[in-house]
Amino acid sequence: MLHFNPAELRPVVEETLANQCELLLVKDQGIYLMSAEGEWRKDGHIKHLVYADGCHPEKDEDWYDTACEFAGGDDFCEHLKLDAKAAERILSESNQLRIHLLKEELIIHVAPVEWVCVADYRRMAARLLQQANTHYPACVGKSLLKRWRNSAINLLGTACYTACKRTKPRDREEFQAAFGLLKQRIDSVNTQEAIRYPAC
Repeated sequence: MLHFNPAELRPVVEETLANQCELLLVKDQGIYLMSAEGEWRKDGHIKHLVYADGCHPEKDEDWYDTACEFAGGDDFCEHLKLDAKAAERILSESNQLRIHLLKEELIIHVAPVEWVCVADYRRMAARLLQQANTHYPACVGKSLLKRWRNSAINLLGTACYTACKRTKPRDREEFQAAFGLLKQRIDSVNTQEAIRYPAC
């Protein structure tokens, strides 16, 4: 799940709105967002762009491995269309943007972080595991797989904004492991025919 610093993201979105153009998600030297018609500086670099957390080649030592973990090894440029409502929410200081890269699609989440108690944080981790280990194997037939996949994506969208200030490192590790497992299960389902791929 890609996350972008809200303060650095706002000028990019404002530029996109001003130029009435698309937002570009680019992976080459790192992973970043920029306006499709962004202003260039005299040194030949884009004036406004924002790198995904951990994917800045000049600030993050392991940026290459992190970028490959999030988005694979190939370079790409995806054109993202933001409607006015989504852009307004991104520009709000209370909301954050996350981009979920799946094998066959890209999903944008815009929402505020929800701070929860330790018990609720653990319950969310348990829900992720239940969706991955109980509901997923129980799906029989294409319609159930499609329904499960949509439900699982919605749950990931909620989980990625769930945070806890008092949680222990072990709780965070278990949460991230459950999150990663559910994402792997989602990636194993074909979006068109709802057929399971071999486990990756």
